[in-house]
Amino acid sequence: MASSLSWQRRLRRWHRAVAMLTSVQLLLWTISGIYFAFVDIDYVRGHQYRVAPEVISFDLSVLQRVDELAVGISMQGRLPGEVIVGVQTREGVVWRDVQGDPLAFLTQGDAIALATARTVLKPDRAEWIESEVSGSEFRGGPLPLWKVWESTRPEKVAYIDAVSGDVIAVRHSAWRWWDFLWSLHIMSYEDRDTIGTWLLKIFSVMALLTAILGLWLYRETRRIGSG
Repeated sequence: MASSLSWQRRLRRWHRAVAMLTSVQLLLWTISGIYFAFVDIDYVRGHQYRVAPEVISFDLSVLQRVDELAVGISMQGRLPGEVIVGVQTREGVVWRDVQGDPLAFLTQGDAIALATARTVLKPDRAEWIESEVSGSEFRGGPLPLWKVWESTRPEKVAYIDAVSGDVIAVRHSAWRWWDFLWSLHIMSYEDRDTIGTWLLKIFSVMALLTAILGLWLYRETRRIGSG
């Protein structure tokens, strides 16, 4: 009996030590999980700020030869009266005009005009982005990009593909909270995208040990108490 009580006391000390180390991260997992569960992901992604694209007609007779090895092809409007061709290759999408020539980058004014037409934002500022930044709001998007925003409401930002004119992303406060909590949830604090960091693995195992030790202690307490 004395041996069992001694072993139980050691288990309690181990459980308390592991629980103290994991309790803060368990709390962060819970808080972030609640946010993810209750906030609509479409709202976070800014779909409410986008405008449905206009229906345009295509004159396929103006389409000239496009010299690309492609797995697919698409056509869409860019600037008023302009049709562009997206050639889908194994490396990504290559944009051409209807003559098959490479497209020029959109100007700052073009980017602001497109963001005004394709979102509910009223931007008056634009910034050219051509370098990848770890953990950025536009990470994963094609470069270069135009970042556009309204000077009186800088918390709402649209990122415009500098070639196709597509709205790559719309970022706002709810997305930034999601991104911050996501980084805490997966314990990836730099790029905020890496799942399987060594910190996450360690704390996941520690959380498992906390639960196992807790169940073991409960069983031992019940067994000794019934004895």
